[in-house]
Amino acid sequence: MSSRTRALSVVIGTALLAGMLAGGSADAKGKKKGPVVMGTDAADDWGSNQDPTIAPAGDLLGQELIEASIASKDSKTLDFIIKVASLPASGGVPEFTRYVWTITVDGELVQIDGKFTNYSRGACDPTAGTCPPPRDPGQAPFAIRGNCTDNGGTAVTCDELGFANGTFDAAAGTITVPVTIAMLGAKPGSKITHGTQTGSNFAGVWAIPSAFVSQGNMPLDELILTNTFTVPR
Repeated sequence: MSSRTRALSVVIGTALLAGMLAGGSADAKGKKKGPVVMGTDAADDWGSNQDPTIAPAGDLLGQELIEASIASKDSKTLDFIIKVASLPASGGVPEFTRYVWTITVDGELVQIDGKFTNYSRGACDPTAGTCPPPRDPGQAPFAIRGNCTDNGGTAVTCDELGFANGTFDAAAGTITVPVTIAMLGAKPGSKITHGTQTGSNFAGVWAIPSAFVSQGNMPLDELILTNTFTVPR
């Protein structure tokens, strides 16, 4: 092989290698990171805090928790995803089944609290300072709450930091709530972990019956968050 041919081969090979590396880098940057599983729970333990024989009712109510995860929806929003063993065909149980995420964001307590419909509390909630005047909370409303105060046995009061509307997917058995990073009081690099609310004992993810308020002695399901989510930089 002549020196000219060898030189040409080196140039072509280098160009091909550079192209492959560039392509791989672009693919990596373009790939959306999947959800981070924050915790899992047994699929047959709803109501075990009261009576383990009533667990099948958890499926009918959409309250049998099996997984909780967080995903980066985009650079400004996180998806909080609750997976249950079964959701009613309608998607949820209006006004009755309540889902609560209790987390800490860089050590500060934040709650994501809502239902399939929530006119009983979403329209006017004196525990969050949103009443009066009454409002239309919309479909699948979830209140983002923080700065909570234990009132010594009465209802815990919190500030409403914002509102988000979730999506109930009966086929997938998921409830997805998009929450902006700013509403959470987070920033790139912030750590999201398990939280416990003093006074109510809400901890991690709860699925529980509710009219206006919920009590920890009701049949419920609780999922403990065991992982940490880091807000992407």
